[in-house]
Amino acid sequence: MKSSFLLIPLLCCFSVAANAQIPHFGAKIGLNFANVSGTEADELQGHGTRTGLVLGAFMEYDFIPVLGIQPEVLYSQKGTSGTMEGASYTMAVNYIEIPVLLKVNMPLAPGTPVKVDLYAGPDFAFNVAATTEASMGGNTSTQDMSDVTNSFDFNLAFGGGLGFNVGPTTLGFDLRYSLGTGTVDKSGGEVKNGVFALMASVEF
Repeated sequence: MKSSFLLIPLLCCFSVAANAQIPHFGAKIGLNFANVSGTEADELQGHGTRTGLVLGAFMEYDFIPVLGIQPEVLYSQKGTSGTMEGASYTMAVNYIEIPVLLKVNMPLAPGTPVKVDLYAGPDFAFNVAATTEASMGGNTSTQDMSDVTNSFDFNLAFGGGLGFNVGPTTLGFDLRYSLGTGTVDKSGGEVKNGVFALMASVEF
């Protein structure tokens, strides 16, 4: 009887270990299509998209096969560009970002190597560089904007993607929109980031 009672917790431990999910790690790279919005941003004549780089690493941990969490660390180039009073300009604000995404995995069919995922979550962004570059008549000048831009932005990120199982790895492609809730302008003027990102990833 004693041996039976000893076996019960042992079997429970084996059951938990068997059902435990293994975290997966990966890297991603892609393009940002960034712009700004808000009352102060509207004063920037002809402001439009700044195309920048986004890259970094991530970990995916599935609580159950269809639901998991995916924290990331990304380097992300944001800002805007356009023309004003005959000069072209680029406002570049670059961040180290830490998105923490809740992810829903949806296999297309049982046994298929392709899956669809949807995700959303907070994105904590730390400003690491901010400059404005203006060009006119062949002359270019660059101004450091670190003193007049906020060092932190809180974003809301959401999107979706496709994953393709290729042997022990998964190749992925996803489209994401990141909405800045704070202002870039330290003086309080409303200049908010908005970014579409198109990324490719590999997961091990």
